[in-house]
Amino acid sequence: MRRFVVSIIIILGGFSYSCYQKDIMPPDQTDQRRPVQQRPVQQSLKVESDAVTDDTNVHYTGKYCIVCHEQTPREGNKFLKYGDDYKQLCRCHYRKASRDIHPADIEPPKEFKKRMPNDFPLRNGKIACITCHDVFAQCRDSKTKDALTSGPNFLRGGPYRKLTTLCFKCHDKTKFEKFNPHKQLDEKKEIIALKCLYCHKKVPDVKKEEFKDVALIGGLSPLCLRCHHKEDKTTLHARHLRKPSEKVLARIKQMEIEFGIVLPLDDDGKITCATCHNPHEKGVIPAGRPGEKGADEIHRQRLPGNICTQCHQM
Repeated sequence: MRRFVVSIIIILGGFSYSCYQKDIMPPDQTDQRRPVQQRPVQQSLKVESDAVTDDTNVHYTGKYCIVCHEQTPREGNKFLKYGDDYKQLCRCHYRKASRDIHPADIEPPKEFKKRMPNDFPLRNGKIACITCHDVFAQCRDSKTKDALTSGPNFLRGGPYRKLTTLCFKCHDKTKFEKFNPHKQLDEKKEIIALKCLYCHKKVPDVKKEEFKDVALIGGLSPLCLRCHHKEDKTTLHARHLRKPSEKVLARIKQMEIEFGIVLPLDDDGKITCATCHNPHEKGVIPAGRPGEKGADEIHRQRLPGNICTQCHQM
């Protein structure tokens, strides 16, 4: 019995050793039965395989470092591409801007420099994207949520409840008081020509000219939407900005005759803000003229109180 147990131990030991030999080879030998697998080299910078387009968000994912960096940044050297030219580095924002971009690559006036916070850096003495945007917040050793505390645009000193709070860190607030183009008369009740030119190419002759005679600097809708956004929750009324049906158009013409008012459409025959709302201050257009009705009334409705019910015949 003892000999039998010893034999089993020897057999199992040999079997175990042979299995071990299959996996452990001397440095000068190669296992011909299977290829040697090379461990992949881990790259410090990476980019998604898909092409980066202007619509790709390259921020905060850690997948697109190589879009802007030649190699892993280190203290004192960010290894930026394009010679640190932020017009190239931030080219997506220049090509896909939905609104005016703050001018860059310009030297700020001395009065601006006096107001600018110390942590708003200039690049070679000029304004760059990094002046207002702490772009490298996403690259630091911090969690994404920490980098986002300044807001999705990583504004320096943010987040801000109002964007103008950031603007006035450099710009003189007293020079940017809100402009009200509807306040068109001075203290002597005389027309302020500058206010007229906000929408008109020249100051109209309010005693003679009708709406069809005035020359505007642009289409009616864009003129209003410079301040009154069509998606503003206080306006009904983006769905009104369209061509009226034949029935509604006939009703508009009827109302103009019936109530002695003007309900202007734009050059494309579409309803605009000015179709229902009078943009002028009371006293600009002489009393009794069609264009005068509704001035300074509640909501500036051209037919105060019931323009909706009259037009829709409710």
